[in-house]
Amino acid sequence: MSPSPITPKNPLARFDPLAPDVLPNPYPHYARLRCYDPIHWGLTDDAVTTGRWYITRLDDIVAVLKDPRFGREVHTVLPPERIPPTPAADRLLAEVAEGWMILRDPPVHTHLRGLVNRAFTPRMVARLAPAIEATAEQLITALEAETGPVDLLTAFALPLPIIMVAQVLGLPTTDRDQLMDWSRALAAVIDLNQTEAVRQRSRQAIEALVSYLTTIIQQRRRQPQDDLLSALIGVEHESQRLSDEELIGTVTHLLFVGNDPVMHLVGNGIVTLLHHPDQLAWLRANPARIEPAVDELLRYDSSVQMTFRYALTEIELGGKRLHTGDHVAVVLGSANRDPAYHTAPDRLDLTRPAANLLHFGQGIHYCLGAPLARIEGQIAINTLLRRLPQISLA
Repeated sequence: MSPSPITPKNPLARFDPLAPDVLPNPYPHYARLRCYDPIHWGLTDDAVTTGRWYITRLDDIVAVLKDPRFGREVHTVLPPERIPPTPAADRLLAEVAEGWMILRDPPVHTHLRGLVNRAFTPRMVARLAPAIEATAEQLITALEAETGPVDLLTAFALPLPIIMVAQVLGLPTTDRDQLMDWSRALAAVIDLNQTEAVRQRSRQAIEALVSYLTTIIQQRRRQPQDDLLSALIGVEHESQRLSDEELIGTVTHLLFVGNDPVMHLVGNGIVTLLHHPDQLAWLRANPARIEPAVDELLRYDSSVQMTFRYALTEIELGGKRLHTGDHVAVVLGSANRDPAYHTAPDRLDLTRPAANLLHFGQGIHYCLGAPLARIEGQIAINTLLRRLPQISLA
């Protein structure tokens, strides 16, 4: 749809991604921003700044993601009085997050990513396809035993990636349910709409998870196995290894990036297909085209709508002056519907060639788990459509 024109009676209000009229369908709002104010000073929940820049055009987003003047570690460029102190209750969470490469800039990011890339290889991901297929089949068999409506997220889309990440890491299958609970609590940490009760559950989860992983890491140091955790412990590059603290940070990071995006990819993808029966019928008739189909589903409704940076210096961008410490949201969901790069961007077309897609980001923070997320999404959606021909919205 075309964005409403701006007039004296219809000003462009400060954008709020959590507004009740935005959350259910943000795409018309993105279109308006792209058209009238593509680098927009909107509302924020960030404790460091009073507002947030929303970047909505693909060209500008790519520029930000590739520009080292935008980063994660705002504390390196602001005076201490500008940085809110970490509450005592959140210190363990903050310490663990220091090992999340997604939240770090070079040189720490370079160190972490370089070591993890040597252990988490494309060959390892490719070997997982049969296990993903078997797990998807087992979960759907359990679904078929249910009578009445079933929550696809909790019964299928959530357990599938957790089971696979646990298997890759070599974590006991008996701990699956507990790992799912911890993973969901971790994901809530970056939820823009989190409450204090949610944050308290995250604190409890991270404390229990750190204790659990400390024990597992000690076991693997004594008795390495053929799994990713043992590979992470043993990997070495330029005489550097991952410390226990970095290992815990990396594993908790993998539990998050290997779970939440895949869950939303599968859930959003199935709902989108059910709302587009012609595309659903085409995919059922052409299951071998699942790879570009999943890319189009991700373009149409990105499982990660935005990612964040800080301006690490004074920056001129698109005629706007960004100041040191300014918070910046690059709106990936908007880039994936930018009409400058996508013809008829609001139309779902599973035959659309994949190009200029940003759902996994770009630059040094390009999603480490993208290959695994893609293959899990492809197998999950194809298996659901094959096994459940009568699937419908409740």
